[in-house]
Amino acid sequence: MDDLKLHFVVSAPRSGSTWLATALNHHPEIFATEQRLFGNFCQVWQNNDGSTTPRITLDKYADSFATHYFHQFMNRDHKGFAEDFKLSFIRFMMHFAANRTGKSVLVDKVTPYPGTASFVVNEIRRLVPEAKIISLVRDGRDVLTSGAFDWLLKDAHETDRYRFYVDQEPGKTLTRFFDDDLIAKWAKNWSETIDAFADRPADCTITYESMKQSLSDALTMPLKQLGVANDESIRNVCEQATTFDAMAGRSAGDADPTAKARKGIAGDWRNFFTRRDGRLFHDLAGKQMALAGYEDDDQWVTELPEILNLRQ
Repeated sequence: MDDLKLHFVVSAPRSGSTWLATALNHHPEIFATEQRLFGNFCQVWQNNDGSTTPRITLDKYADSFATHYFHQFMNRDHKGFAEDFKLSFIRFMMHFAANRTGKSVLVDKVTPYPGTASFVVNEIRRLVPEAKIISLVRDGRDVLTSGAFDWLLKDAHETDRYRFYVDQEPGKTLTRFFDDDLIAKWAKNWSETIDAFADRPADCTITYESMKQSLSDALTMPLKQLGVANDESIRNVCEQATTFDAMAGRSAGDADPTAKARKGIAGDWRNFFTRRDGRLFHDLAGKQMALAGYEDDDQWVTELPEILNLRQ
């Protein structure tokens, strides 16, 4: 695609992809954004304010658009026209971004919608074979915890966690934070992003935990894969511009239950898991936890409390 480069960061939601993309935007050669190109996905989702917004990927839109387009008079069938549409749009957005930013490397952050992770990775490799894929991984238990808080205002109005953290009912006690359906939803979505690279690894894998330890160091391998300047001074700028304090306006560990950047620490899941939660999560995602290097077995489950004792 001319002299412009398109690469991808793929992660489960709530894994730090916004933080990573923001950091990459402070690199003089990189523009990072979110385009939702692949996934063949379209659903209407509720927002925090109660409104609804369609979540639709480019490939799904292209397929729908092709249905009504007189592509037969262009000597193209439905599938061929939709493929042309997608590739043309990707080229257009690359040039649009380059012209607006003056940067030649575009990084698209992708948090695949439920059930689409493997399809997304395969489509990237099929349609943009020259692209590098960076896999960003976070402990699935922290992903679940962060996701539960992120969805507090969307789908949990009748739950104890909503009454505890949003209504802040005086004297309210919380003995369990999660519910079985919530654990299943997030464990499945997280596992899918791990499984997407089971047969063929990403070009580079970094973790949220390594970013928390030193974002500057964690950026070394991704920048090398992207073929851009990798000076320590540049990495330090990316790090300093995207500290939790800078992005959230408060210190890491100072939690705001309904904020997009809620707490900014690793390992917070330990404050919210009961033994039942741990057992269910392990049953659903234990294999992927081992593949990702977080837990080799289920010993961690036995160390969890039977109930929580969170008090308002």
